[in-house]
Amino acid sequence: MTYPATIDHLLRKHKLRRTSFRSDILQMFLKTPSAIAHQDIEKLLGLDFDRVTLYRTLKSFEEVGLIHRIVDESASIKYALCQNTCTDHQHQDDHLHFNCERCQSTFCLHSFKLPPISLPEGFRVQELRLSAKGICDKCQ
Repeated sequence: MTYPATIDHLLRKHKLRRTSFRSDILQMFLKTPSAIAHQDIEKLLGLDFDRVTLYRTLKSFEEVGLIHRIVDESASIKYALCQNTCTDHQHQDDHLHFNCERCQSTFCLHSFKLPPISLPEGFRVQELRLSAKGICDKCQ
């Protein structure tokens, strides 16, 4: 599937209207293998964009299950495309996030699923994160 077809498919699937800005943001996520920090998205967009529109676009993408938020070890917020299992009601962020110590990239490792956890009665998980730290394949 080409980028435009993939972008159209993703926007239709998540019931979002296609705009050139949304398309540009989605293409950025599709081309980048690692999670993208907000400030890096701004750099990639260049000088000619509205910050409020970017904030709203990221927020709407996250609300419908198109992207998920990752907080890395430096407490920086990064965003990555969700897998098909995410919905507008629940993110299935049940995978390992890998943080490279050299290039500071964060990768979603979807092949490693978090095991189910058993909590004491009365406890309820609102968010579960698992991350690994090391050196990515490009920095080796």
